[in-house]
Parts: sequence; structure tokens; C-alpha cells
Amino acid sequence: MITISVAGGSQPEILKLVKKAREECLEDIRFVVFDTNQNIADDTIWEYIHCDDEKDIAKKAVEFVANKKAEILLKGIIQTHTLLKELLNKEHALKNRQVLSHVAMVDIKSTNQSFLLTDCAMNIAPDKDNLIEIVENVKEVAHKIGISQPKIALLSAAENVNPKMPSSVLATEVTEHFKETQDSIIFGPISLDLALSKEAVDHKRYQGPIMGDADVIVVPAIDAGNSLYKSLTLFGGAKVGGTIVGTKVPVVLTSRSDSTDSKLHSLKFAIKQV
Repeated sequence: MITISVAGGSQPEILKLVKKAREECLEDIRFVVFDTNQNIADDTIWEYIHCDDEKDIAKKAVEFVANKKAEILLKGIIQTHTLLKELLNKEHALKNRQVLSHVAMVDIKSTNQSFLLTDCAMNIAPDKDNLIEIVENVKEVAHKIGISQPKIALLSAAENVNPKMPSSVLATEVTEHFKETQDSIIFGPISLDLALSKEAVDHKRYQGPIMGDADVIVVPAIDAGNSLYKSLTLFGGAKVGGTIVGTKVPVVLTSRSDSTDSKLHSLKFAIKQV
């Protein structure tokens, strides 16, 4: 059984998510909800634990996973910074990587493609060392979900190194760092079309270690990542769900604006990582 600790979960939108998760998830799952609100569900839906305030919600929900009583931490209706601050509290010893990062699973029905996308939500402008850590994080996620030798594309505007284009220089440095790696193929700079479109590869007669078949897209900075993430969902019809990684348990961050399907996609992605 997989147990999910829900910080700020006694809310109508979270109840809707939990009911749908129980209907669709194949795994035997259990939800433990921490909130100040009155319990809005019975014991067949979730276990409820009353809290005094938002800080108490975060503390109890994080302690629950830190004490190995749950395998996933899910943010309900609570401030993100409150939860992350508690998550990073050293007394919980939950951080197991130098850098926390966001990894999204992107499914595009129209092209029948799925790939991981990082980091579109946490690290603003990573330097070489931080980007190396981001790659290590996403590589671990890829292995956990069954991709034995992921092809990891380091994104830039083109496939050529240009000193005037910092992302291409950064991608080259990170590629060099991983050149002896055996459990993945890590390469850049490479443009998005060459990373994901075999038609573009054929049209441009491109030759490289990644040729339209990337399993992972790594963006150079949050502005590029955020734009790509939103473009995929708004105009590409993509289903996207993400988790925070770099901790001992996957962390699902939801917002009120997320659809129930989007929240469920994130939760299913987290379950795959357990």
C-alpha cells in the first residue's frame, strides 16, 4: 500500500482528486489528510488529523513522511513556501540531493509522445554545477519509472556552440562533465525540434547521439522552461504533471488553478517514483 500525506487536504478540490485517484489508480493507496478545516469526508475516503494552523499542517504532514509513515507528500490548499520551508527543515533529514528541482511528465496525445521536462518551476538560472545536479535528479527519476538508459537533451536555441549564447556554452560544459556516463546519454546543445522530432532530424540531415528521440528535456533557465511548459499545455494539448525531486520522497505541488486531471497526472507520476 502507498500512503500519501496531504498538507491542507480537507478541501472540496482535494476531495474530488482523492475520489478520482481511488477510481483510476491501480495501486492500493491510502490518504492521510492534515488540515485546520472541518473534516469533509469519512474514514472510507481518508484518515483526518486536525491541525492548529498552517504551520502546524506543514509540520505534521512533513513529519509523517519523515517518520516513514507515508511515501508521498501532496500539497493541498496551503502556501507553497510554508510547506517547502518545513520540508527543508534539517531535523526531518528529507533532503538527499544538493539541489531540489521540478520534474514534469509530459504526455502529448496528438503525437503519441511522452517525455520528462526539467526544471520549469524551481531553479531560476542554474550555473554549471546546479545544472549537473538537475540532470542527476532527472536521471534518477527516469530510472525509477523504467527508462534504463534515458536520452537527456540539454536544450538551447540551436545545436551549435555559440559563445554569445550562454545556454549553448552551458550545455557543452555539462555534456563534457557526463561524457563517461554509462547509464544515460546526456547531450547538448540541441534545439527542441531536433530533440523531439525525427522529421526535423531528417529535414536538417542532423547526426548526433539524440535524434528526435529524447526521453528528457532539460531547459537552461526557468523563463525558457516556464514558456515551454505553458505552451505545451495551452496549445499542444499536453497532459503535464510534476513533482519536486531531490528529497527522499516525491513531493506533489498542486494549485487551485490546476484541473483535477492535471493533479491526478502529477499524483500518478509520483506513485511511479515510489
